[in-house]
Amino acid sequence: MIGALRSRPGLVLFGLAVVIGSVAAVRAHITEAMITPFAIVAVAAIILGEQIPMRISRRVIAPLTTAPALGLILAPLGDTSGEVPSTWTVLAVVWLSILLGGLLARVRGISVVEGSLGSRFIGMAVTTGLARGIVVDGQTLVDWAFDPHLHPAIGAAGLIVAALGGGLAERIVDNLVAVLGGDRRLAHIVAAEVGPIAGISTSTVASGPLIALAKPVLDWAAIPLLLVPVVVTYLSVRRLVTIRQSLDESLLALACLPEVVGLTRSGHVRRVTHLACVIGQEMGLDATGLHEVERTALLHDLGQLGLTEPLRNGATIHSSPEQVDQMVRTAQRIVSGAPQLAPLAPLVGHVGTPFRRSREFGEHIPLPSRIVRVANAWDDITEGTRSPRAHAVALERLHLGLGYDYDPEVVSALERALEL
Repeated sequence: MIGALRSRPGLVLFGLAVVIGSVAAVRAHITEAMITPFAIVAVAAIILGEQIPMRISRRVIAPLTTAPALGLILAPLGDTSGEVPSTWTVLAVVWLSILLGGLLARVRGISVVEGSLGSRFIGMAVTTGLARGIVVDGQTLVDWAFDPHLHPAIGAAGLIVAALGGGLAERIVDNLVAVLGGDRRLAHIVAAEVGPIAGISTSTVASGPLIALAKPVLDWAAIPLLLVPVVVTYLSVRRLVTIRQSLDESLLALACLPEVVGLTRSGHVRRVTHLACVIGQEMGLDATGLHEVERTALLHDLGQLGLTEPLRNGATIHSSPEQVDQMVRTAQRIVSGAPQLAPLAPLVGHVGTPFRRSREFGEHIPLPSRIVRVANAWDDITEGTRSPRAHAVALERLHLGLGYDYDPEVVSALERALEL
């Protein structure tokens, strides 16, 4: 079980969702009176939402599934006979709708990420438990929110809290899967949570309670009408993601040029980028800082395209001051030519600047540049090998250059990272 959790955490989470959903289906009691137009439209919207998921930073979310599901969970579902569906019944309907939507998407050739689907349902299960599973003085949160003696604003606040609880649970579980999977760096995870995902998630969580509050007045029409803000946000974020993907692809293409033409060793840029991000994490950089480190590392060797004579093995630690100046001018000219990458020009340009110029002449050397300089020197010396001998030689070389070529704080962070 522990091995599976480490190797396929998403599949384990999906298995947990299957267990909870199956228990709910077994304990559910659906009567003909519960099959109302509102419930039918909600189920149809959930299934449709699974057909148009959104991929952001290697994450998969389905806002057009979550919003109607929250509306169904938080809305008053009693009929004229006074019969109210149980917590298990509501949860079973949501689970079966998501599962059917996922199966339909798979049949249509759409990739279904089990971990994302599982975290989505776990979040809805938490909201269901908060809204319908907890009974105080004979009332659930839904009963209390729609009590005619209660001010509507207070009831709406209660529904929003339940929706937020489920949304928070979904994000925590989804991040936990990403961390245990080990395929994504902390910088990407944090950046995704404070970026587009935060915006679309906020819109989704707010729309669910609104659908529930509008249900007594608009009935089934509340779902399509109040999904409009989510659809607009979905389209806007999708466009933003497309633009960012295009920029990232252009960045990766530029980063690969020195290696493709044989100026650097195979895998050098990838290794330097990974090590630089690890050092940045060790130094406590935030998501923005780590993003700058990553991009600077990807482009740090771009200047070698302007050299008339290639460096030995592409190692910039063997370059002369004249070659460094030529590489800086070339890199800045290439990077500055793209408006989206222009802010990176000074960062890339300072990778070749010795640390002593900061102390002796007061020259400002950005931290991302100092980090990439150390990571690049480490890989130039070790040549990508992981033997203890290569590591010892590399550390000795870096220590000889402390305060002169390399920032002592960055080298210390490197040593701490190597001990992990």
